[in-house]
Amino acid sequence: MTALHTDEAVENYKGRLIQYCQERGLSQPIYTETQHGPPDAPSWHVTVRYGDCTHETPEPVPGSKKFAHQLASKQILSEIDSRRERFLAGEVAEQAPAATTPTPPVAAELRAIEVPIDIVSSALIIANERLTASQPTRYRTLTDAEFSQKLARLTLHIVRELVEKAEQDEMTFI
Repeated sequence: MTALHTDEAVENYKGRLIQYCQERGLSQPIYTETQHGPPDAPSWHVTVRYGDCTHETPEPVPGSKKFAHQLASKQILSEIDSRRERFLAGEVAEQAPAATTPTPPVAAELRAIEVPIDIVSSALIIANERLTASQPTRYRTLTDAEFSQKLARLTLHIVRELVEKAEQDEMTFI
């Protein structure tokens, strides 16, 4: 009897990747593999295409083809989580050199304002509820970055409206 690889049946990473693609309106993952080694002890080099992305396992994966697909999916999901964590931590993705990146014009509405954090938190909650109600996660066609940008814009819009209304009514925040 053959020994199972310890990670082989732990979690369905392939299913999670398919769900990730469906939630974002991306094309389904397509797995292609190349067998290495003898038939009685194969290893697999796996290429996965999903959306506009392509992922290749850095080295052939020993074991079954099914396990190789699961491992490739796990690597993709780990990279997605890593990118999301870097984005949420405020790290900026690599950009083109400054000479080729046009600087956006400074809008008159981009003046600095001071508001209590409670108001910003409340505005963020309202913005999140509006966005998720208009497009539930299950049917969301936005990427995480696009959703975050829309959430930030809507939150700032709500805060600005509150500040403008407070100024009109000659109110101040404490």
